Amino acid sequence: MNDAVTPPRSMDVTSVFPELAAHARTTVRLHPVPANPGPRESSVGGPPAWPENEAWPTCPGGRHPRHGPPHRPVNVRGERSTVFAYHGEITWDGIPPDTSWPLLPVLQVFARDVPWYDGFPEGMDVLQILWCPFQHFYDDPTVPYNGIAGPWVQIRYRNTGDLGDRFLTPPEPVAVGEPGYLPTPCLLRPEPVTEYPHPGVLGEEFEARVEEWEQATFADPEWPEDGEPRYSWDLSTAPGWKLGGHEPWNYHGYDGPVRCGTCGSAMRFVAAIASIEWDGGTESWAPVAFLEGSPTAQLRRQQATHVSLGKQETMRVFACPLSTDHPVISDLM
Repeated sequence: MNDAVTPPRSMDVTSVFPELAAHARTTVRLHPVPANPGPRESSVGGPPAWPENEAWPTCPGGRHPRHGPPHRPVNVRGERSTVFAYHGEITWDGIPPDTSWPLLPVLQVFARDVPWYDGFPEGMDVLQILWCPFQHFYDDPTVPYNGIAGPWVQIRYRNTGDLGDRFLTPPEPVAVGEPGYLPTPCLLRPEPVTEYPHPGVLGEEFEARVEEWEQATFADPEWPEDGEPRYSWDLSTAPGWKLGGHEPWNYHGYDGPVRCGTCGSAMRFVAAIASIEWDGGTESWAPVAFLEGSPTAQLRRQQATHVSLGKQETMRVFACPLSTDHPVISDLM
């Protein structure tokens, strides 16, 4: 039985704001759960369907000396398990200058598992997201940059008919910059959910109406009582790992669409890579079964992937709709 089911919203927000109906989108919540996925399965952090005769991508930025102390992947995994054999520290001085830095598989999704998602380019039915497990800084001209001081992201699309039968075993970097940049392998339990956008998408006047409604409806708009829905937390965008739909809100409100740095086109929101599946403000989105058991059990469900970005933030990944060759843009919120 699949218990990864989002509870219904406590109210139909379109009954208050009918104009939102035209802006509804379907997101696919991924609900990752730790497992041992294979290359032909949709997964977080699992081995991707990467043809054996195709070179595995590496970070062109070389060494990442501005980053803090490196971490051995085997130690990171060991600290997450019940059996931990320590393999010793690693330092930058102990890493040869000509060391190559393989990217890490972050997310693989087959179209057959997410029939509600319409973001695959024509002729493609596999999405693969990889990243360099070190922060890339905007002011360092020697390394590529997506738009934030965080892991450098690449997207690959494939057609299952071109995959063949033999897959490459991904090489592992000798170190990662942060333990939270190494995803724990997980299988996915995709679920379609309806979302609505940041109110700024509909203009300043609409944004003011939402604020006025909350002020008039709830006793304390800043500190809601249990069951009192807030547009930003409960009625608009789902938290956690997801594919498509509306992008999570950023810190600064709505600043207009994210634009491609190459052609200026409004970019398409591809995925949210989350440090946590829900928090105190977004708990209404948590499947009921996920809130059962001890606090430790709940925490395991909240942080199944062990990905940690910034201060428990979510990475938003955007792609150009006109060309898969144009660089990805990502940010944190």
